Amino acid sequence: MVSTVAYGSLPILAKLAFATGVRTAGLLAWRFAVACMLFSLLARRAPPLALGTRLTLWGLGVIFVGNTVCYFGALHTIPASTASLIFYTYPVIVTLLSAALGMDRLTVRSVAAAFMAVSGCALTAGAVAGSPRGVVLALATAFIYASYVMLGSRFAAGIPSETVSLHVTQSCALIFVPWALVRGGLVLPPVPAAWGIVAVMAVLCTVVPIRAFLAGLARIGPARAAVVSSLEVLVTIGLAAAFLHERIGPRQWVGGALILGGVLLQNLGALRRMGGRARVSRPDRPAI
Repeated sequence: MVSTVAYGSLPILAKLAFATGVRTAGLLAWRFAVACMLFSLLARRAPPLALGTRLTLWGLGVIFVGNTVCYFGALHTIPASTASLIFYTYPVIVTLLSAALGMDRLTVRSVAAAFMAVSGCALTAGAVAGSPRGVVLALATAFIYASYVMLGSRFAAGIPSETVSLHVTQSCALIFVPWALVRGGLVLPPVPAAWGIVAVMAVLCTVVPIRAFLAGLARIGPARAAVVSSLEVLVTIGLAAAFLHERIGPRQWVGGALILGGVLLQNLGALRRMGGRARVSRPDRPAI
């Protein structure tokens, strides 16, 4: 739940940062630069990796850059709650991509979950038809993140989470810091709130949720952790209503219920197999 609240607050803090005058490039540069330094401390005792493995992890970071750019671009044009709802179709997209690539078997449950998620996404997107660019960017975020999940589960298996996160944040910082310098956004506005929000995003929305998710995963198992993390959408909706005065209509409520229902249906079989047992496994959600 700590991880869920932390991740769910990310779009809210981003909106608040934009309101203080922080530019996207500067926000992302500072977020990943600070997170990179913190992960350097957490991973300082990790065993050294081969150059090929490090290049692979840096490549995952480049993919995550595309995901981040699309998501924050969507936040500029559509409500945070809507962006979160559309983004959370990614678990079902992972299932469909895995089946298309022959990595997993497509079941009736997977097809039903995909239908629910797509229907929910269509309802949610239809409620913000005036901002098609934001909807497209949010969908692109879901697809890119789904690809990141699949590649990460294959090429980062067996590597400590802190080590993976360090390399991913290194790639992000290496790209976003020069971008912010070129765009003139590295210097944050002289407002205490701007600096505070950026610091909280780097720690609360990046480092803390990773550690919390792994700690919870070891106690309740991956299936239950995946279902609990789906509450992230509700956290975002609640915080958006409280701090951004966003309100979602009936179509978005129905769409959100279908999306979350699809995620729950997708993990239903795993939950039954898990029963009451908890075991340590790779996280359903990657480190970042």
